[in-house]
Amino acid sequence: MSVKNITVDHDNEGRRIDNFLFSNFKNIPKSKIYKVIRKGEVRVNSKRVKPDTKLSKNDLIRIPPNLINQEKILDINISKYAFLRDRVIYDDEDFLIFNKPSNYAVHSGTKNDHGLIDILRAVLKDNSLNLCHRLDKGTSGCLVIAKNQKFLSFFNNQLKQRKVKKIYHAIVKDFISEEMVIEDSIDTNTKGSFNKVSINKDGKEAISILKPLKKLDYSSLIEIEILTGRTHQIRAQCEKINKNIANDKKYGCNEFNTRLKHSGIKRLGLHSSEISFLDLENKRNTFVADHDDQFEKMLIYLDT
Repeated sequence: MSVKNITVDHDNEGRRIDNFLFSNFKNIPKSKIYKVIRKGEVRVNSKRVKPDTKLSKNDLIRIPPNLINQEKILDINISKYAFLRDRVIYDDEDFLIFNKPSNYAVHSGTKNDHGLIDILRAVLKDNSLNLCHRLDKGTSGCLVIAKNQKFLSFFNNQLKQRKVKKIYHAIVKDFISEEMVIEDSIDTNTKGSFNKVSINKDGKEAISILKPLKKLDYSSLIEIEILTGRTHQIRAQCEKINKNIANDKKYGCNEFNTRLKHSGIKRLGLHSSEISFLDLENKRNTFVADHDDQFEKMLIYLDT
């Protein structure tokens, strides 16, 4: 295979060369990409570059044959995942909103060859798709996916400035009678072999607002707005106040989970219900994702 040349467009202007390559060769390990940059096999305007070299519009990037040859072709059965097309809530030229199913990891890992983002690129036939944020594997609901680099950067800046509003619905043990504000520090460095975060003074600020929605039998449906986006934030904070989320194997209550076992419903009782953010025209958009059938069945089971 011969050398490939790519001309930098407006959307990629100002990006680092390493980040540009990561997004264009998504299935190649980052270590391999860094290696070809260090060896001078990737060139910009015929010159060697460093990983942090910034790109300008109309720059000509030389992609070496060995990088192209290493690109894996993912074996994804598109017909198997065709149903995911119906879970797209909104779609325009900059982003799409997707109602993520429970039990789908957004990225590939040791236990799954294909992440949800890989599957969506194949099903929707758009390799430009990139995740704007993450949801835990068991969590369903609103997921924002960028269709170009400009929107991805714009959304990430909103996250940093806490301009993105995220509201979740959770099925939890016991009740809360009124609105609660929980402020903690979550430390992700303590995850260890159990893959659990801890709440301690060495962590980063984590703020959540909890509101009661519906009383169930020794349980309830609550709304949670997160003002920060820490790993496992909702699940760890619910465990701390003894309002464990239904079917949570890491932060859950064994007694509550055992009771749910009789229902046959295995999904986590956490759903990203609503997300609100600015688009590239600085217009605020709000999107809502409906509960899936299993979440609704859990509510019915606990309401009897």
